[in-house]
Amino acid sequence: MTSDTFPRIGITARSAEKSYFDGWVRNYWWAVTWAGGQPVLLTPETAALPPEQQVAQLDGLLLSGGGDIHPKHYQQRMRGTEKHAIHEGRDTLELGLARAALAVDLPILGVCRGFQVLNVALGGGLLQHVDGHRSPKEAVSYHEVAVTPDTLLARALGVEGPFTVNTYHHQAVTTDRLAPGLRASAATVQGPDLLEGIEAPDRRWTLAVQWHPERFYELDDRHRRLFSEFIGAAREA
Repeated sequence: MTSDTFPRIGITARSAEKSYFDGWVRNYWWAVTWAGGQPVLLTPETAALPPEQQVAQLDGLLLSGGGDIHPKHYQQRMRGTEKHAIHEGRDTLELGLARAALAVDLPILGVCRGFQVLNVALGGGLLQHVDGHRSPKEAVSYHEVAVTPDTLLARALGVEGPFTVNTYHHQAVTTDRLAPGLRASAATVQGPDLLEGIEAPDRRWTLAVQWHPERFYELDDRHRRLFSEFIGAAREA
């Protein structure tokens, strides 16, 4: 069902309201459009079809950033998850879409929360709180990650080894919580057990990062390659 010029990319979000779109979705929408995709907004209030039917209308799935996943989805109690940041309708939507997309090998790009959703969807867990990785309101924070050679992430970015990223999260995927079927493709240089990139080597193009590459104005141009490579994979779907 791919359009030769504009593959349809589902972008998940908590809400379709304009204020939420402007604050949380606009950068993803712009990044997908810039890379040659046709964005399709997927939210709990617009999800009239089962996940499998929604996925059947797409050429790629972008799991976007946002609040915390309820820890019941990875068999834990609340141990650092922020209750006000949970939206159970969004959890249901995104976990269902992720599993449906994985089942048909649809290209997937996960960002921040989407990185965590992908891991949970495949049976992994989360470290519910980690200090020092959430940018303060007044200025963005950066840190370095180490990109693993010979991975989809390394090829997509054109980078191996140290790489500077922005950081906006307080939860994390660690090596001992990594889901079966996923492998690490980047980790913080401060601690290799704190993962920043994961991918599914048995899928055509399934990749997620913990940082926010859609914030073009904060990062160098290499981050944009994640979107152009993702849209390229969706065009071939």
